[in-house]
Amino acid sequence: RNLLDSLRLIPDGEPALAELMEVAGCDTPSDAAQTVCAIWLIAIDLQNDLAAYSDKLRESGLQSAENLGTLTKAKTLAAWEKIKSVNYLPVVEIAIPCLEAVPSRTGGLSDVLSSLAELSDELNALRAKHIYNFAGELWQRIVPDREERAAHYTKPEIAELLATLGASRFSTRAASELSEIDLMDAACGTGTLIGAGERALRRLLARKSGRNAGALHRERMENHIIAIDVNGIAGALTAKRLTDMDVHQMYENSKIAVTDHPAGSLTLLDPDYTGISEVLGYKDVEQTEDESGNIGLFHVGLGNRGVDWALMNPPYSRPRAGREQATKNLAPLRAKAKRGGYAMSNGQAGLATDFGNLSLMRLKPDGVFAHVLPLTAAHAETWQAWRREMETHFEDIIAVANVGEGLESMSADTKMNEMLVVATRRKSGVHRREWAKTRILCVNLPSAPLTLSAGYALANEIANIPDGETDGETENFGFVRIDTLSPGFPWYAVGNANLEFSAAASALMRGEAYDPSRLAAAPLALDMATLQVMGGAGPTHHLLGHPAGHGDARGAFEWTPAAASGAAVAAHRSMWSAESKTQTRILTPPTHNGRVVNRELAQRMVEKRGRWFISRNLRWTSQALAFAHTRNENHGGRAWNALQEISDAVGRCVALFYNSIFGAIIRQVYGQSTQPGRATIQVGAINGIPCPNFGADTPAAQRARDIAAMRFDACAELEMQPFAYCFRDKSRHQIDSVAADMLGLDPSDSGVQAMLAHWRLLFASEPNVNGRQKRILASLAAFVGQGV
Repeated sequence: RNLLDSLRLIPDGEPALAELMEVAGCDTPSDAAQTVCAIWLIAIDLQNDLAAYSDKLRESGLQSAENLGTLTKAKTLAAWEKIKSVNYLPVVEIAIPCLEAVPSRTGGLSDVLSSLAELSDELNALRAKHIYNFAGELWQRIVPDREERAAHYTKPEIAELLATLGASRFSTRAASELSEIDLMDAACGTGTLIGAGERALRRLLARKSGRNAGALHRERMENHIIAIDVNGIAGALTAKRLTDMDVHQMYENSKIAVTDHPAGSLTLLDPDYTGISEVLGYKDVEQTEDESGNIGLFHVGLGNRGVDWALMNPPYSRPRAGREQATKNLAPLRAKAKRGGYAMSNGQAGLATDFGNLSLMRLKPDGVFAHVLPLTAAHAETWQAWRREMETHFEDIIAVANVGEGLESMSADTKMNEMLVVATRRKSGVHRREWAKTRILCVNLPSAPLTLSAGYALANEIANIPDGETDGETENFGFVRIDTLSPGFPWYAVGNANLEFSAAASALMRGEAYDPSRLAAAPLALDMATLQVMGGAGPTHHLLGHPAGHGDARGAFEWTPAAASGAAVAAHRSMWSAESKTQTRILTPPTHNGRVVNRELAQRMVEKRGRWFISRNLRWTSQALAFAHTRNENHGGRAWNALQEISDAVGRCVALFYNSIFGAIIRQVYGQSTQPGRATIQVGAINGIPCPNFGADTPAAQRARDIAAMRFDACAELEMQPFAYCFRDKSRHQIDSVAADMLGLDPSDSGVQAMLAHWRLLFASEPNVNGRQKRILASLAAFVGQGV
């Protein structure tokens, strides 16, 4: 406010404000003032450090801000120019033009600079700058166009966890090898992660060599630390964070780059492109040309010429409102990467898949992949190619998720469920390798670490899980190793709070009913297949039509809620929406009536009608149905997809199965957990849902169809509570018994009933089922308290 008020009092204040906004890259004066103050803070702080520790700069006359007396624009610029003339310091390269943009006669400028100098002294007194970049942490919160940039920072304690876990992969290397590890963050932001990674390597090096790693810091800064971002201010803050690790060193060059390509560092998705030329802080060095003719100050090669460690928290953006900038001009780069055999990218999943491609492409054999990712990467259909490529090209994969209350995000404020993934690129280094069944170590945390020391300790504990242990629990987490069932199949144990639940789900998908309480397993009478074998899912709602009055009118029909249409019987009916209060029975009436708006398309859609419908976006906390049945053929809709070419005999079995605890467990571990209490399945993934093969030409399958035929009508009329209340829902218990009977289990057996009761409690206790809603948790606690 002082800076803005002072500028507005001078005649040329408005032009100065405009220049300040341009230099800071901000759209408003207040945003520009906040940004330049953060930059000035780190520049003053750097000035103070170098005035204390740099012999060369002290000899040149550099003084601390305190010794300069009243801080004027001229004095401050002179000090920063001294730094710029001697040292590698991209910080002042950004700070100088920001200060030059403010007229010298701006009355409050000295007060602002003095206040920042006082703040620098306070920060120095904390003696934590080698870990925390306070100005960087501040700027990450005030950057005005964060959604456009997808600029969500990583909490230091999470950075410590991921970096320490990634660095543990290098623990067997000699000191000479450790000193030459190339560490890359191609979405560095203000450097929280890459700083944590460098600290982790320094710790390893100190243990190996028995000496302080500071002597190597200049060598690493100039040759082995690769940080890239689209924002120059973020790059400067990264440089400051890394500089703070050893301010005694003189850094003339760096591999900290700002790229102005519209795709940012994803320009490296082009396998032929290796050069980065927009490098901060370089002095008197000519650009070089590599063997491919690329001009650049440093190169990020491929294969044996690549990097050792790709550590990053990439943006998750995909093309939608407010985030278009981050996805411009990517199509040709994605296409070229795919032609080169790098197939992780998926535009619907977002940029994080592209950064996965970039890391795969640039990592050496035996290189380490360590990314923060959305939890959907473990489950969603759009991430299948990413998972398949991870399984193909990497080994020793660890996925760490947080299932604790109120801490879904690993990053501070993405508002998304997230996970950490660490893996080692296969030593063969052969890129076009066939997919093979891969073992994934899934670690689920009851709460995220809240301190750096907790993150460090947790990482070491995870890294030291014995290879031979398939599952277990410690005071700090539960873990289970799963074998991938097919290329890109969901990593179904990631994000489950209870180890017993993961074990029961894993067995169920193998075709076994496993009771963790008795450590007993019984084979199901039917082989496990997929829903596609029973009947493929119907067309998406985009083809079926749009709600009446919707701004984006498209598709075959215009749909009106049945209760509002006034028509007793319409020619076209649809299971369009989810209505949790009315859709409590398997036998369910359609929700909407339709008016034809595209006759040609409508004729094709009529052929896609059905009587069996699967819920696509299931809310465990409010919805009772995963699979519905209608008396007559109807269309699907936005919430429901009709199954095609499924017989009523098989449909009855499938409906009972998916509305039972058996199907609920499958849905929970297969569905995409976009938020607590919800299990979404993308249309393309519906066909891959595991399901017993009720349509098989076997005696067991025929028996299942006979049982369903006898029991379905009665079960279809049962009124059920939302799935999250399955532990107390007597109607659901009846359906569970019928499903068990269909699968060859004896529902009258006390052991089977005890297993089903235990499963229901495990299921309802999962945070991704109960949504951490107090009313459900209270009901669950009361039920358990009754001794049931």
